[in-house]
Amino acid sequence: MVRAYFARASDLMTDSDPTDESLLAAFRQTSDPAILDHLLRRHLPRVRSMIGQLVLNDFDADDLTQEVFLRAVRGLSQFSGRARFSTWLYRVAVNLSRSFLARRGRAPPGGNGQCVEPAIAPQEGPSQQAAQHELEYAIEQALAALSDKLRTAVVLVHFQGLSVQEAAEIEGCARATMYWRVHEARRCLKKQLKEYLA
Repeated sequence: MVRAYFARASDLMTDSDPTDESLLAAFRQTSDPAILDHLLRRHLPRVRSMIGQLVLNDFDADDLTQEVFLRAVRGLSQFSGRARFSTWLYRVAVNLSRSFLARRGRAPPGGNGQCVEPAIAPQEGPSQQAAQHELEYAIEQALAALSDKLRTAVVLVHFQGLSVQEAAEIEGCARATMYWRVHEARRCLKKQLKEYLA
């Protein structure tokens, strides 16, 4: 249905894969829920991954991901387009995660071994699997020890692969500030994980 709409709406796009902005414009013109569904689904994996790496708990990450998309749908009429849609959506995810952690009154617990992507490829034998789980646990603990801002910086730039500029836009800070946060987060992580980096 989404592609059929875009086949008719050549003034909105020329590609076979519509941009976020084209989908948003099409949804605003038609109110077609399939278009909105397509727009949000394309961001679901990254938003879920990002939240998981920020709160370090799969159950909380699932709940928060659902809340992010509910807020996005409710707030879509206020989205002005000054930033890219993805930047706006990721900002909602970061702010909601940060609020959740603040309500808890502490850093994320870490240690469920599932929220951080494996740093090395899984191995076959039991001793390699045990070493892999130990490393994943250590990474989660090191992330949990970072301040919210440093953890967010390293998650956005290194784990999610966003540019420093986009991460700065999401956080509402200067690019130089984001560079410093990434540098400081990496320094702290190296210190925490030095026994695994030798």
